[in-house]
Amino acid sequence: MAYKLAKLILVIASVWIAASLPVEPQSWLSLVEQLLEKMVRMELNVEAMHKEMQQARDQVTSGLSDLDAMKQTVGAMQTYITDNTSKSDTAVAFNAHTIVDKSPATGQVLVFSNPLFNIGEAYDSGAGIFTTPVSGVYIFSAHFCLHNAKHWYYAFMKENDVVVVKGHKYESGTHVCEMASAVVLLLQNERLWIECRSGSTDDQFYSDANHRSSFSGALLHRVNGYP
Repeated sequence: MAYKLAKLILVIASVWIAASLPVEPQSWLSLVEQLLEKMVRMELNVEAMHKEMQQARDQVTSGLSDLDAMKQTVGAMQTYITDNTSKSDTAVAFNAHTIVDKSPATGQVLVFSNPLFNIGEAYDSGAGIFTTPVSGVYIFSAHFCLHNAKHWYYAFMKENDVVVVKGHKYESGTHVCEMASAVVLLLQNERLWIECRSGSTDDQFYSDANHRSSFSGALLHRVNGYP
């Protein structure tokens, strides 16, 4: 609106100036035409400048939007890193060997009394029971070295006598070592142990320089707020 008003004033001024000059009407008309032509060119230049300014403003607006999106992405990444760092701060792992009672009775907990390490102090080497310090996904593994021709029935048990995994090992020819493992979701303060499912008065487990039974476990991933 301001630009159009300025244009009108310029036209009136041009006509007034041209009319006041001592020139012939033909020359006066030519002068007015030249002035109008210059004004048209000026208008085109102003429109081009306006478009460039609009484009620049759009680019700045787009850049600000991209910056906001980038800030949100960085914020989300920082939150993810913070959350996962806090989850991995708790280190829990143990490995123990040396079975106390090599002829356990049915329902008896298998006690591995000699821990090689016990990070987090979650494994009780006196009772053979692992107690979870935090809720999470854990992995447990047992290495059973057995006398030949001995049946070994076992189960990984957790709180309220829930069977996690169970199995049977037997080898008729020679001493053998067998593996058993389980991945378990445990809540904080839940317990897990290995239990004999069928007792025997004879020694079940064999050990020497090349054979050694063991029990190990570790926290794979902490789970907050479960269930």
